[in-house]
Amino acid sequence: MDKDTVYAVVDIETTGTSVTDGDRIIQIGCVFVQHNRIINHFETDVNPLREIPASISRLTGITNKRVRHAPLFDDVAATLYSQLTNTVFVAHNVNFDLPFINAEFARVGYPELTIEGLDTVSLSQILLPTAASFRLRDLSSLFNIEHDNPHSADSDASATAELFIFLFRRLRALPLVTLQQMIDLHPELPLQTAALFDVAMRLNHEKPRKLPDYLYIKNGLALRHASALPATTLAEPVKYPKTKKQKQKLMPDNLEWRPEQAKMMNYIYNNYANSDQHPVKQMIVEAPTGIGKSLGYLLPMAYLNQQGPTVVISTATTLLQEQLLDQTLPLLNQIVPFQINAVLVKGSRHYLDLQKFAATLKVAETSKQTQLLKLRLLVWLTMTTTGDLDELHLATYRAPYFQEVVHEGTIREDNPFYEDDFLRRRDQQMTQAQVIIVNHAYLSEHASDLGERLDRPYLVIDEAQHLAENTLRQRRTQIKFAQLTNALHHIQRDINREIGPSLLALFTGDTQATNTLHRLVLLSEELEETLNQLVNQLFLAFLARQRGNNQNQTIEKLIPTEELDALRPQTDPLVATIVGDTTDLLAQLGGLRQSFDRQQDRFSASERHLFEQVDTRIHQFDDEVSQLQDIFAQVTKTHTASLFWVTINHVGDRNSLQFASGLLATEGFLRRQIYAHFQPVLLTGATLFSSGRSQYILDQFDLDRDETVTHRMRSSFDYSEQAQLFIANTGPELSRVAPADYVVYLTAAISQIAGAVNKQTLILFNSLSVIEQVYQQLVEQPEFAQREIFAQGISGSRERIAKRFATSHGAILLGAASFWEGIDLPAEQLELLIVTRLPFDSPDRVFVKADYARLEAAGKNPFYNAALPAATLKLRQGVGRLIRTPTDRGAIVLLDQRLIERHYGQSILRALPADLPRTTGDVTAISQGLVNFFEKKPAKPVTPPEV
Repeated sequence: MDKDTVYAVVDIETTGTSVTDGDRIIQIGCVFVQHNRIINHFETDVNPLREIPASISRLTGITNKRVRHAPLFDDVAATLYSQLTNTVFVAHNVNFDLPFINAEFARVGYPELTIEGLDTVSLSQILLPTAASFRLRDLSSLFNIEHDNPHSADSDASATAELFIFLFRRLRALPLVTLQQMIDLHPELPLQTAALFDVAMRLNHEKPRKLPDYLYIKNGLALRHASALPATTLAEPVKYPKTKKQKQKLMPDNLEWRPEQAKMMNYIYNNYANSDQHPVKQMIVEAPTGIGKSLGYLLPMAYLNQQGPTVVISTATTLLQEQLLDQTLPLLNQIVPFQINAVLVKGSRHYLDLQKFAATLKVAETSKQTQLLKLRLLVWLTMTTTGDLDELHLATYRAPYFQEVVHEGTIREDNPFYEDDFLRRRDQQMTQAQVIIVNHAYLSEHASDLGERLDRPYLVIDEAQHLAENTLRQRRTQIKFAQLTNALHHIQRDINREIGPSLLALFTGDTQATNTLHRLVLLSEELEETLNQLVNQLFLAFLARQRGNNQNQTIEKLIPTEELDALRPQTDPLVATIVGDTTDLLAQLGGLRQSFDRQQDRFSASERHLFEQVDTRIHQFDDEVSQLQDIFAQVTKTHTASLFWVTINHVGDRNSLQFASGLLATEGFLRRQIYAHFQPVLLTGATLFSSGRSQYILDQFDLDRDETVTHRMRSSFDYSEQAQLFIANTGPELSRVAPADYVVYLTAAISQIAGAVNKQTLILFNSLSVIEQVYQQLVEQPEFAQREIFAQGISGSRERIAKRFATSHGAILLGAASFWEGIDLPAEQLELLIVTRLPFDSPDRVFVKADYARLEAAGKNPFYNAALPAATLKLRQGVGRLIRTPTDRGAIVLLDQRLIERHYGQSILRALPADLPRTTGDVTAISQGLVNFFEKKPAKPVTPPEV
């Protein structure tokens, strides 16, 4: 490859993915590129001399009729072979297209092409590290590449050619130091893809480019300068716009006026303004989907911030943090007549440690995945100003390599990247920002630090329904004994492995260091033995007599504090031995560190990396042992607010034993540990209340009714026209039906209901096990042969399933847990919602059982004080998946006759939108009702928002 190379960008459509099984090409598209310009095209349909499967025709639009008179591959082979000869073959997944074409050439008597090949998927992953998806369709959309007919070879080839030109320019624009590091990694990429780095380097040496002003070189890395927050100084405060007229004057023309949003703004401003004239109260605001909740609290907070404290906003997930920063804050700055700046703050392990990363670049890497990650990070460092690894959208974020390069939260002044450290950048920006966006987990850990650093700021808790759950999860400590044992095995292996590098080989001839290493191995073996004894004690005491319904069922056992306390004569000596041996392990490592530091210059980069790996593993092991010690220490303090439990993967599997402790309830904790460090808190969310005067939510938020003001904003949706609720009044008795019979019932009901209307359908379950069984039966139903069915736990990750479902037509998605909320599927992305069962928590779960026991001890009824309001809220959240905009239209089916038969059913139904039309009937009546609903036109036209 050189500057004059012709690149043949190829895409093919086929009858299937396997040439050996008789699959054939049905369309070829080829676009020729030279000097970053398209110079020629070639495309043709191909008669495969076999039937094209219906699924392929649906995907590509290529039918048997269309290719009947098309040329055979034999007829186009000579032309195609001559055009591809002396080119470099480029494809979006080159390891599919080139071997398939070569197999077709071989079949008709041509020799295989021996040309070089490049893969644009790999190049995109490396050069576009922050892209959320690397599908050709998504990349084309991202860069406005014309791509009218995805899965059509000519359209795909043209789009890939435009993408390749863009990627090659992007590659050439990289700093020379970055390009050289990419070459030095010697990555194993598809075919000759990595050779393109050398081509770019040669061209850049021939025509050197100046380093852009926004980049600088530090210790061999090309980094991007930190970006300063916009200046926010005001000559004098601007008055809050209290009236409708004042607000409308500020709003952009394309922003819809929302009365409930304006009312929410005033409620919030009036509560916190003029605090010298009235007491400021804690505040809960339920703001349903569609009223613009984020802007509803941010605008009044922006005005309050002008002369008041900083605003801290906490939300449930890092994704929601990014949405606030990237979408809501820019909109706010279009509205208010002054500048509001913000910084996003996460836990330290979300950020890259530059020193650690630089060290790993010097280590030869055999893992292809790790090579690719290093390449992506090198390019990303020329783009990021935050060092936030979430920008990479990586499912492999928690891959082993990342454990080597994530930030641990502290940095020494002698660190070569001290001035460039991403955590220091973040902390510096926090002192300048008016709005600081955190997540609930971070808030739970750092509330006192935020309060002290920012002098009691305002606190807005968005998606507040997750606060208690996230706080409890954050306060959990869980010890996986298999993980501890595995760490010891790694330490032993790295010290004395017979094949490959080892620490004993590094220190050959150094008697003192060798003796220390032998002592480390001996200590690790003793620790392993003691850990096994502790596991046996816990297993025999609490799990040996447990029985599960099947061999693969996870067993979870709550341990009463008094029982754990009674076991202390057996466990305390073992824990003391583990702690003592671990202390000795660290002391021996300290001595070895001194020997290593004295001789460091004689070690290679890979040898230094090996030592640092062992050092890190021992310190991580020490952290885990400290947590184990803390759990047993809690027993001696007899914390009534703590609970303890053990878990194994299935009956008798003591090797998988996990031991854990956690906070039992947020009562008292939120008030003392979080709210106390801020101004009176504002909690908001789309679904917070289970009834009009819900004590449940006040308990969850650890608030006193007399000190709290609550507001429930009205929904902007017209459910009477947009939706219909169907409730089954027949079905099996859920408390008595056998699991297998219940699955048969569900499958039949879903088949009839979803089969009656070909609509995008989300089906919500309470159990992944039931999903798996229903899915296996649904895919066998002939009425669904032409419809895609996705199932959580089967069809991929939640994100992947949701994305594929959103771009489908008439698909069915079976989801549990996380699909009850936090998924946004407007318009035709979701038209039918089926709820299989009321979402009561399983009373057998450790936390549920412990919470119910706590309530009973306090003289409260667990069902009415916890189970019922929790299920009501979750059902409200599930129903909220359906109508997301004022133009949406759809139906909800509830397959749980308890709503009709049980007294509490009316309580649950009262929590649903009052104007939501309801009908009851059996599955047949519901199916016909759905047909009628979707055939019926709305009585009054629904006007879309002016956005």
